[in-house]
Amino acid sequence: MSIAILHKGKIVFAEGFGKRNEHQPFTKETVSPIGSLTKAITATTIGQLVAENKMDWDTTPVNKFLPEFELKDPVLTSQLTLEDLLSHRTRIPSFVENSWMRSRVPRRDLIKRLRHIAVEDMPSKLTSEMNYCNAMYAVAGEAAANVAGTSYEQLVHDKIFAPLGLSNTGFSQSVLKTLPNHAAPYYADSFENAEKGVFQEGEYDEIYMAFSPAGDIHSNVLDLVRWGECVKDGGKLDGKQVLEKENIEMTLTPKTIVLTKNPGPDFAHTMTYGLGWGFGSYKGHVYYTHSGGYPGYAARMSIFPNDDLVIAQLCNIHTSYLQLPIDFYVADMLLDLPSCKDWLFDFAVKRTRDVYEEVAVENQGNLPEKAEGKPSMLEQGELIGEFEHPVLGRVTVVNVVPEKRDETKEEEEKNGEGRLEFRYNEFKSILEHYHFESFKVVLVDLGDSLPVLITFQTGSDGHVSGVVVGFEKPICFTKVRKAADQEPTATTAAAVKEE
Repeated sequence: MSIAILHKGKIVFAEGFGKRNEHQPFTKETVSPIGSLTKAITATTIGQLVAENKMDWDTTPVNKFLPEFELKDPVLTSQLTLEDLLSHRTRIPSFVENSWMRSRVPRRDLIKRLRHIAVEDMPSKLTSEMNYCNAMYAVAGEAAANVAGTSYEQLVHDKIFAPLGLSNTGFSQSVLKTLPNHAAPYYADSFENAEKGVFQEGEYDEIYMAFSPAGDIHSNVLDLVRWGECVKDGGKLDGKQVLEKENIEMTLTPKTIVLTKNPGPDFAHTMTYGLGWGFGSYKGHVYYTHSGGYPGYAARMSIFPNDDLVIAQLCNIHTSYLQLPIDFYVADMLLDLPSCKDWLFDFAVKRTRDVYEEVAVENQGNLPEKAEGKPSMLEQGELIGEFEHPVLGRVTVVNVVPEKRDETKEEEEKNGEGRLEFRYNEFKSILEHYHFESFKVVLVDLGDSLPVLITFQTGSDGHVSGVVVGFEKPICFTKVRKAADQEPTATTAAAVKEE
């Protein structure tokens, strides 16, 4: 990991710790994904267009900037503004974001799907409580790109990266992996393995990120504290006004409430959220903050504006709770605050253990109790096909036929001519019968494995008509292509076993 601290206009600490890959050290110059720290940069980019009178925060509906953005409720479509989207106060249901994960569908096509969200799933009343939604940042970023007549990524480069001189900051992991000093993603299977330093290297996600305006930027801590200094000083950097002050202040204005549970005497009772920034108070000192997470990586940035303090952190470990305690440890030390908690060697360790336990529970999934001895009454060929949902896209079940057999006789008899494979976006999983017409699939994304139950439904003719996928809310995908139309997919036996 790496940390950079800027205090009273000077970098007082900048150092890397551990390794960025199997052999080379993680330095202060090492580039790593920043995840949701991207959101503040997206909001500020939009602010530059507001300063040019090309957009506005809370008057014009987003639909006017991006006609592809439309909801089933025309009144709500006519009301939602950029401020609503960027402050997370829309009521877009969380299950919608499944269609954006590891998807190769173009961003605007995903945005078009939002018009099919059922009215009962999308309350028209906006909320004062934060309803975190990456998809709405994607809509806002794409709206800005549409107005500017360029791509979102190019727009951010022109409005933020270039003016601030952020030469080590860019987009996409396909670009990241080509940089000479970049961090590889890692994860540990358990807290015990993490303590022992037993980590596994993950793979770079080179799929174009549909969520790009919400979390696709990579950077290093030196660029991040430079960006933080500019925010802290109202758009000024190196004595020049490089970003519009009024719109920087807009991003730093609380809009929604972040509910917190018993934060303790050192903190304000609740936090608030602006446009890409969260706001809190620690021992009477106001701070702006945001965390960033991506499989194999973590990031955090905090600004204590009244204390002229900026802290930036990057980490290439999948599960960690070190970044937040470091912020408060640094604040205690540099601001000479009374220290009443061991943030690093007590709190961070205990909380990280808790996080690993929480992840382990999540990885078990929320499946119903299995009814033993209840086989499926459907023939295997009936399950094969393509299934669609207007919002969540397409699910495919295919017959995976090994090209070469290296299985035992027992395995060969069990697997027959092949196995059924579930495919959704770039996720793949072999179907494992659970009970009745339900099968378990496991969606894996670098250390996170989410077991999901899928249940096939039949129509009045006795044939499979759809499949219900157990996302946060069970969603029914309608069969659009029959088994007879589906060609078997050949693969190697080794690949089948690996998946």
